[in-house]
Amino acid sequence: MKPSAGIPCVFGVLAALAFPYPANAAPEPVMMNLPTGSRVASWTLPAVSDRQHKTPIIFLHGGPGLYVEDRRLEEGAVFRQLGFPTIYFDQAGGGRSDRLPVSEYSFARAVADLDSLRVSLGQDRVILWGNSYGAALAAVYAQQYPDRVAALILTSPGMFPGLDAKRDYSVTARDKVEYSPAIRDAIGRIDRSPAEAEKQISQAAAGQLFDQIVSEELLDGVVCKGAAVRPPALPGGGNLYAARAIFRDVKRAKLPPKSAAHIPTLIIRGTCDFIPASSAERYQSFLGGKLVTVQGTGHGLLEHREEVDAALRGFVENELGALRLP
Repeated sequence: MKPSAGIPCVFGVLAALAFPYPANAAPEPVMMNLPTGSRVASWTLPAVSDRQHKTPIIFLHGGPGLYVEDRRLEEGAVFRQLGFPTIYFDQAGGGRSDRLPVSEYSFARAVADLDSLRVSLGQDRVILWGNSYGAALAAVYAQQYPDRVAALILTSPGMFPGLDAKRDYSVTARDKVEYSPAIRDAIGRIDRSPAEAEKQISQAAAGQLFDQIVSEELLDGVVCKGAAVRPPALPGGGNLYAARAIFRDVKRAKLPPKSAAHIPTLIIRGTCDFIPASSAERYQSFLGGKLVTVQGTGHGLLEHREEVDAALRGFVENELGALRLP
């Protein structure tokens, strides 16, 4: 259940992207020019309750190097029904957002883009909903800018920044992964020198290889072994250059044992998640807050969605309700 010997993982933490039932097509994105120079695709869905909060919930997708899928817009309905608008964006280089020069992809740039997005939205504080790798981005952003984060919601958090722990795919529906010679070559070239690699392999071409390995080889890792739910194919739009650069940075990140920020935090993890429980526990020890474990659910949190939604609803009603957010 591991990649072939000697081949580096395609990316650090697989985003849970599968959608177990048909969703309405996402609306066309609004393109935002951020002060950092990134041009990102974004979607804003307003609250649908009588209580209209001004503080938005910003979704941070997984990967790195991936994008927002339609089902994330559906999943955010629980927040909108409780009065919070939800904002989604494809991080620079992925999905509908513009590509950057390969030398500019980094974890620091992702953090800077997030803060630029907050500024562009005219928000003093935001609620961050980080999924998979997005949880690492949310945690580091909150550590750097604690006064700009009202609360954290971390679903299936990816490997904690700087933590080197073993992933366990034996509990998932994923089979042995076979990397093609093309993806092996692309990864090796990009890891050695992204600038030189791009002379031979464009971001678009490398992205197609990335999409192929994710959809054909890795996606079943988001559900439990024997699950009735079968993740469907993905639309594509990944960026292997961004994935490799940011994954390297996250792996090398150094955070203190405990964050000085006191931010209400909810962490949700499934028992069949290939990311070890020790990683979710590290998020909790670092940030505090509540860790909810959903039985019989994988990294995608697909199998028992009603339990996930109940945990999200309880956190919003109790923890966020106590904050009296505008």
